[in-house]
Amino acid sequence: MTLALAGRSAWESVILMRVTDHLYFYPWGDPKENNCNSVVIDGKLPLLIDPGHLHRVDDLKHRMKLDGFDPNRIKVVVATHAHPDHFEGAAAFHGHSVRVGLSWHERKFIEAVAPDLYRLQGPSLSEPQVDFYLREGTLGIGRFEFEVLLTPGHSPGSICLYWPRHRILISGDVVFMDSVGRSDLPGGDARTLKRSLERLSRLPVDLLLPGHGPAIEDKDRVKENFKFVRKVFFSAM
Repeated sequence: MTLALAGRSAWESVILMRVTDHLYFYPWGDPKENNCNSVVIDGKLPLLIDPGHLHRVDDLKHRMKLDGFDPNRIKVVVATHAHPDHFEGAAAFHGHSVRVGLSWHERKFIEAVAPDLYRLQGPSLSEPQVDFYLREGTLGIGRFEFEVLLTPGHSPGSICLYWPRHRILISGDVVFMDSVGRSDLPGGDARTLKRSLERLSRLPVDLLLPGHGPAIEDKDRVKENFKFVRKVFFSAM
């Protein structure tokens, strides 16, 4: 497995994961503004995971086009959780030909907590546009199959997607390189986050694609990262 970095400016760099011709990883690296990483998995039903902030979707679409991928081909959008830097941009794709999915357990968070959280971060939350809700188990998108894992702690209905065929973990805001997601936001809980982290650490993972920061490549580096964040953030628990 190798990572190929396109020749663009630092924060606009597009990384294509050569583990498969179907997967694109778009890291957000602009230090001036928060936004999440996005993942595109191309196939019969092209899938976008974590579209990011609504006002940054044009940047994401531009980077897709630079890779030769037409963003109008997206058919399914899934958010790992409902925080605006991951979910808000789904509105730019929602329509009769695109279905938007979110964790079943995150729906109460949207109803009770998310509006205030969205107002704190600037935008206002309109009526959630969710076409289907995800539960734990196998998710089939076209000919690809993913495992949906409920991983609360950062958000009460946070999910991760695991692609067993390629041993790829899309971890949302549960775990990053050398760090973990915040648990002090509404709906967060540190002990629950620790349990989610422990669960993920038992998976065979060759490539970890987090919601923020760089990807982690190689199973040994992934394991070491889990050990590091466990020691630094949860040693007292």
